[in-house]
Amino acid sequence: MTKLTSDLLKNVIPDNGKDRLELRDDDEPGLLFRVTKSGARTWSIRYVNNAGEHRRKTIGPFPSVGLAKARELARKIKGEVASRVDIVGVEKEAKAEAQRKHMNRLDGLADAYFADAALGLHRATVKAKPKRASTLAEEKRIYEKLVKPQFGDIPVADIKRRDVADFVSKQTRRAKSTGRHCRNILRQLLSYAVHKELIDHNPANSIAVVNSEPRDRVLADEELRRIWQACKRPGEIENLTLSEDMGIALRMALVTLQRGGEVVGMRWTEIDREARTWTIPAARMKGKRAHLVPLSEPALSLLDEAEEIIGGKEFVFQSPRSDDDVSMDRRAFTRAMKRIVTALKIPRATPHDFRRSGATAITGERIGIPRFIVSQVIAHAADTGGAAAVTGMHYDLNDYLPDKRRALDAWANLLQEIVEGKERPGNVVPLVAQAG
Repeated sequence: MTKLTSDLLKNVIPDNGKDRLELRDDDEPGLLFRVTKSGARTWSIRYVNNAGEHRRKTIGPFPSVGLAKARELARKIKGEVASRVDIVGVEKEAKAEAQRKHMNRLDGLADAYFADAALGLHRATVKAKPKRASTLAEEKRIYEKLVKPQFGDIPVADIKRRDVADFVSKQTRRAKSTGRHCRNILRQLLSYAVHKELIDHNPANSIAVVNSEPRDRVLADEELRRIWQACKRPGEIENLTLSEDMGIALRMALVTLQRGGEVVGMRWTEIDREARTWTIPAARMKGKRAHLVPLSEPALSLLDEAEEIIGGKEFVFQSPRSDDDVSMDRRAFTRAMKRIVTALKIPRATPHDFRRSGATAITGERIGIPRFIVSQVIAHAADTGGAAAVTGMHYDLNDYLPDKRRALDAWANLLQEIVEGKERPGNVVPLVAQAG
């Protein structure tokens, strides 16, 4: 133990680069003084409760709580312990009870659910994985905008099946997808409530929604040409409001055939210009597996445009609405595409249709590359090329870079032919021809 003094407490620091230093007070047994390498100084006291469990109770920060005050508080706590009061245990129970009360209403439950979902603790299974940040952000947006105003202040136990059904039906009449999203979020929240033993059953189960219809939209060459030109020179299109950076982002999605969220979240650190690759980390991929995308010459040219026009330090497509490094909004990406097709009077098309259009062209007779390679390009992890799923998902870590590069280079050349009237280079040989 150490004789503590005010001068010692003010000046002592951890030795030899250690993270922290703890000093015990020889005048008040059990009283501890901790200082970290960052300079934070706090008091605490150790004791053993009546069940024989070792406890540590934080008293307060120094110098707000001085030496004399810390000793006084330590003596008071030891007196309560002698009276069979477990201070830490009481505090933990009070905190847990406050948390239970907070979670009794849907808004409090949602706070806990989103926090646990980010860690993978939102489901009653040992194999649950954390939800992607983009997924959580979208769920929170729908919850805050639609679900919370209706159910946020209602006790979870008071939410009935009829309430959920009526709400989902109302939202479905506004938009089929909105009703489906609202049902799904309520079902997940109330399933979490069952998991936390707040309710016995989930009233959002078996609520009817309108399923989404699989899209089969493939853009025709003329549509691709007009959309590309609108993205490149938006000022020439009547009734179209589109920024240059958004035009570049949409063209990048078309050239690389990657998902919109992956494109708008592209970071400069993910780009290797020398290797001509873009590595999308697993955390940003739908399949939770890093994805290596070869960059064609048009893709590299688009990067040059983005660097000159946008100049973001972290993100290639930085949000124009923030002075900080924040990526472009995924929803703004989709809205921009809607403005383009509306101005061009093209039937409904979304950025996701770029992927289907490109994949269809690559496997078609104009390029003729096998579907399995295209699945690697667009990161469809479920396609294992006829191999056993466990082999394809966990053992075969081949990234098929040469094959993907051949496919995306061929697609870029075809795209240039379509949008600019350029002929494809004669040295680009379809993979099918090589195999023969």
